[in-house]
Amino acid sequence: MAYSSSTSITDQSDLMTQVSTFAVSTNGWTQDNYDAGNKKMSLHKGNVYVHFWWDDTSSGGSTYGKSIGMYQSLGYIGSGTAQYAHTDDSQTGANSASDLCEERGIKYIGDGPYTSLHMFGHTDIDVIYCVLEYAPGLYRHFGFGNLDKVGTWTGGEFVYGHHWSPQNGGPYLGDPDGPVHSVGLDGCHWTGVSYHGYSYNAGATLHVEGLPNQTTQNPKWGVVGQADTLASVSSRRVGRDGNDRAPIQGAFRGGIGLSQFGWALVDVSKGYIPICPMEILYYDYLGTNSNNLYYLGRMHNIGHVQMRGMDPQQAITIGADTWRVFPGVRQSKTSSYNEESWNMGIIYKQ
Repeated sequence: MAYSSSTSITDQSDLMTQVSTFAVSTNGWTQDNYDAGNKKMSLHKGNVYVHFWWDDTSSGGSTYGKSIGMYQSLGYIGSGTAQYAHTDDSQTGANSASDLCEERGIKYIGDGPYTSLHMFGHTDIDVIYCVLEYAPGLYRHFGFGNLDKVGTWTGGEFVYGHHWSPQNGGPYLGDPDGPVHSVGLDGCHWTGVSYHGYSYNAGATLHVEGLPNQTTQNPKWGVVGQADTLASVSSRRVGRDGNDRAPIQGAFRGGIGLSQFGWALVDVSKGYIPICPMEILYYDYLGTNSNNLYYLGRMHNIGHVQMRGMDPQQAITIGADTWRVFPGVRQSKTSSYNEESWNMGIIYKQ
């Protein structure tokens, strides 16, 4: 495992350079392309291909700031290929620079400089997790890699950004359960609501093939969100090409562990730190028994934790391991109209 932090991140290009250096030099990933002029970067390891695009020419104005688009595929074609058009693209994300702020990516972070960057890498199961403090006390989480998966299905590769919807400056800003947000592999994410800076393509994607009753229209991908909503309204689970994708449930705000134990408070002084695993399920809406859920695995070395009694970026020792905790977006609860996530925390094994 590897951990790196920085307090010198000048702009979006520098952010991408630091992410690439950490992935390649420390964790064995390959940089397929870095084109500063066209603001594109592509990385891969194994069957995980992630592509970044930060040419955000229309970012919603000063209210929302600029964003970095993120894309997933199962291959890389070449430097002249659009970031959304590589082999077996997941069909999530914008195909226009003017829409990057409205699709999957690292949202509303401005041009920099940024306060801090924290990166966590693991090679026993290949995964990279990144936490950007884009302004003092305000965070964005993004990552790419593989699930710790179970079963004989094919896939497990994922890419996720962090969309915290401004909803025209409305009350969802300060609602950690707001369905218009998407944080990691987010089962609370409600795709299809048309608030400013939001669409169903803001969600995470997971490579899945061979799941029970998976449709044959486009069987390579799942989209993560409120699975019953994805299933009941077909337009909310389709990709940019109009093809269907499997409804995936669980993880950060929609997981089965979180629903049972997410209320549990931490007591660091007594060594009581209940971490809820981020577990992933497939919602089989086509099965003979409706609403079947199939367990697919969990995200590796990451979890949800209540942050009451802990500070942002605090290192926590659990046995022989060190973990580090961060707010969902900001650890506060003062107004529905501020970007706040109360004591909702994400904790990473360092």
